[in-house]
Amino acid sequence: MIFRESGRAAPILLVVTALLISTLVFFFITKPQMEKATQPEAARIATPASTADSTVAGAAAKATMPATPPAQAPSAPSPVPPPPPSFGFARPLDLGKEMARSLAAGDFARAGSLLAANDPSQAASAASTLEKIIKTLGAIIGPEDKVEILGVVENKTRLALPLRLPGHSSPLRLQIDVERDDRMGWKVTKVELPKELASVLPPPASMAATAAASATAAPSSLPSAPAKSALFTISAGDDALAFASDFVRALLRHDFAEARKFVDESKVPAERLAGLCIVFEEGQYEFKPTKPLIITVANPEVSWVIAQIQSPALQQSTEFGLELQRAGTDRPWRVVGLNLSEILGSFAASSAKLGVPYTPIVKNPSGGESLALYFEYDQAQLHPRAQKQLEIVAGLLKSDPGKKLHIAGHTDAKGTDDYNLRLSSMRANTVKQQLTALGVSEAQILTKGLGKAQPLSPNQKADGTDDPEGRSKNRRAEIFLDF
Repeated sequence: MIFRESGRAAPILLVVTALLISTLVFFFITKPQMEKATQPEAARIATPASTADSTVAGAAAKATMPATPPAQAPSAPSPVPPPPPSFGFARPLDLGKEMARSLAAGDFARAGSLLAANDPSQAASAASTLEKIIKTLGAIIGPEDKVEILGVVENKTRLALPLRLPGHSSPLRLQIDVERDDRMGWKVTKVELPKELASVLPPPASMAATAAASATAAPSSLPSAPAKSALFTISAGDDALAFASDFVRALLRHDFAEARKFVDESKVPAERLAGLCIVFEEGQYEFKPTKPLIITVANPEVSWVIAQIQSPALQQSTEFGLELQRAGTDRPWRVVGLNLSEILGSFAASSAKLGVPYTPIVKNPSGGESLALYFEYDQAQLHPRAQKQLEIVAGLLKSDPGKKLHIAGHTDAKGTDDYNLRLSSMRANTVKQQLTALGVSEAQILTKGLGKAQPLSPNQKADGTDDPEGRSKNRRAEIFLDF
């Protein structure tokens, strides 16, 4: 009985003994090691072995530690300027139209903010300048649908806002240069005022004096702020882009007399201008709205301009080049060259849609260029579209009775030589009769018939077969302006 009880107690005794041993190991071995591990390294290193060591170590520590700086009052944070307003215009023309609306409504603060969006510190002065233009000078801003893009110079697009001044018969322009901005869409970089509005700005001398005074007043210990570029400038004279725009617009209106005022007639023959007016009228061309003009070379005395136009009637876009020159920066620009190869080629390829066979400007066999009028097969009657061509030519001759023109009639190769000579003479005389009906003196007109002798295009294909298209180019009368 006793042995059975002692056998049951043995396992219990073993468990109790193990718990006791674990407790002793924790308190005498494990816990001291844990406390030592959690003590900071610097404290354990600095713990003195004795009181004397502690004193020496403390003195050394004080000697090597830097002096604690005196407490300073926290400085007030510098004010952060507000970001420029974000208008987010998707197109340059949208900005121009918003300017026109704001000025028409008398909202000069809004208009000033639009101009100075890239530099809000100039918004107030911009608004004041605009208010002087409208209220003091009495300028009237044109409607927003008359705001236009003049063209592109480098990376800037130039807008033109029309305005009128009392006592001025000709309209003026408020020219605004804008460039693309990732945040604002388009931002204004410069506003050019016509010289008629110069009184709204202070003279350059006083502006320079103000800038110098501001620089002197600035504390010498502080860096001076960068000089701000002037937002407004006064036009110094003829601007190449505006000049080219006015010239091409005269051509698009088919206003030959006005267009002649822009050219150096010793370098640009009248036939070129007349032919271009005819092409513009027949093709119903207009400026491309986004980039009507692009200046590719912009020097003080030489500029190259590409005019981009389109014809909804022909479903075509094309271009032509202008070369501008002037004898000095104080002299007016003149058109001294017209590169029409692109537009004439495009027009010739598409003019069949209008019932007009070919370009009105051709190389004259005796040199230079001629205006060409085309006829139906075996006919001497003028095409209805030739009327405009002859109206332009008649205007040239009537303006100077001393001028003359030569008219040469031509045929294709069909028929006998005698028949073609008679038909070509009839075509030349038909043109002469129309010009005299428009008021031109017969003494100014010389005619002759050349038959099939001077074709513009082959009458036959390379394989010897008939070429109807080539022959149609040869049924013509050429007008050569002998002045």
